Amino acid sequence: MTVSKVTVSLDPAVAHRARQDVAEGRAKSVSAWLNEAGQARMEGEDLAAVLTDIFNETGGPPSEEELDRARRRLALAERR
Repeated sequence: MTVSKVTVSLDPAVAHRARQDVAEGRAKSVSAWLNEAGQARMEGEDLAAVLTDIFNETGGPPSEEELDRARRRLALAERR
């Protein structure tokens, strides 16, 4: 996997939590911890975009069928 090196500044509480998770074996490194957090944010934003599309198409909360369709769309996006 190709990576990009960056320098970041973190809130002290966030940095503490990242280091704590590494020390307790919940992450391999602070970099891995931050990458996982970034991935989770991207996935959340992708889900929000899909749900917005569904709400705009249907005018209301999603049905089970619509939620299934959203899950399929997200699965396809993850494969790209």
